[in-house]
Amino acid sequence: MSISPPALILVTGASGFLATHIVTQLLEGGYRVRGTARGAKLDLIREHFKANPNFEVVKIDDIATGDFSSALKGVNAVIHTASPLVGKAAPAEQIQGAVEGTLNVLRQAVAAGIYKAVVTSSWATLLDPDHKDVFKGITFTEQNYGKATREDLINGNHDPFYIYMGSKILAEEAAWKFAEENPQFDLATINPPFLFGKFLLHPGDGPSSLGSNVILYQLIAGKGGRPLPPQASPEYCHVADAARAHILALKLPKVPAGGDIRKKRFIVAAPVPAVYTEVVKYVADKYPELRDRLPTLENAPPLPGPLSKSDTTRAREVLGIKEYIGLEETLDETIKSLLEVEKSWK
Repeated sequence: MSISPPALILVTGASGFLATHIVTQLLEGGYRVRGTARGAKLDLIREHFKANPNFEVVKIDDIATGDFSSALKGVNAVIHTASPLVGKAAPAEQIQGAVEGTLNVLRQAVAAGIYKAVVTSSWATLLDPDHKDVFKGITFTEQNYGKATREDLINGNHDPFYIYMGSKILAEEAAWKFAEENPQFDLATINPPFLFGKFLLHPGDGPSSLGSNVILYQLIAGKGGRPLPPQASPEYCHVADAARAHILALKLPKVPAGGDIRKKRFIVAAPVPAVYTEVVKYVADKYPELRDRLPTLENAPPLPGPLSKSDTTRAREVLGIKEYIGLEETLDETIKSLLEVEKSWK
C-alpha cells in the first residue's frame, strides 16, 4: 500500500538530526506527523514545530520497552529513526536499544493494525564493524551484509564505534526477519553513510552532541597546523537527501507475495566522497578566516588503500533519486551550521 498525504506518520526519535529533516519534509509534503521524543528534547521539538497544526509529539522514555499503543492510534505508517548514539551506553544496552527498540516498534505497529514501516538503517550494515573494507576498492550494493554477533560485541573488548556499527547490523537483520515472519508487513530500510548538513534543532552542548557532523567539526575546530586525523570512511549523504529517501520509500507499493522483500533495502550516498585532504583544501580556500583552525596537509598520510564506493542504482531506479546534494554545498551548509552551534556553547 502506498502512503500519501494527508496520512498520519509516526516518526520515532523525532528530535534527532535526521528525524527533524524527515518531519519537516513530511509536513511540507502535506502529511500529518506524530513524533516521539524524551527528556528536554520533547519541549524543544514541540516548540520548533508549534506553528504547524499537523505536528504533535508524544513522550516515549525508552524505545525498547515503551508502550506505543497511544502513539500509534490513527497512524497509517511508521518511520523508525530512533537508535542509541555512539558511546552513550554500555555494549549490552547499545544492542538492546538498537535491536529491541526496532522490534518493539514493529511489533506494536502490527498489533495496532499498521503494516507499513520505513526503518533508518546505515551504510555500516554493508560491511563488518571493523570497517576494513572501506579501503579495499569494493563497490557495495544492497546485497552486501556485514557480520556481527551479540556475543562478540559484548565480550570482544571493542571500541564504541565498532559496537555501534555492530548494533546497527543486528538491528537491521532483526527487522528483516520480523518482516519475513509477518508477510503482511511492508518494510523498507534506508542505508545512508555518515550524514552531514544543517541542524534544524539545536543538538546540545559540546562536540559529543554533533552526531556525524562531528567528523567535519574535528577538521575545523582545533589548533592550526595539527596533524590531519586518520581518514574515516569518506562516504556521506546530505541529511536532506536521506530524509527524502525515507518519504519516497513510504510511497512504494508492497513487494508482491513470493517476491524478495529485501529489494526495499536502499543505499543512498553522494557520488563524491568527503576525503579529508580535499575538505581541508576547500575550507582553506573558501573560508580564510578558518585557516588557523585547520590541520596541516604536510606529511598527510596516504589513504590505507583504494576507496570503496556505493552503488546507488536501486535508489535511482526505484525511489527516483537521480541527484544528490554535492560536496561543496554540503560543506558550506554544514560549516555554517556548526559555527552557529559552536557560538551557543560560549
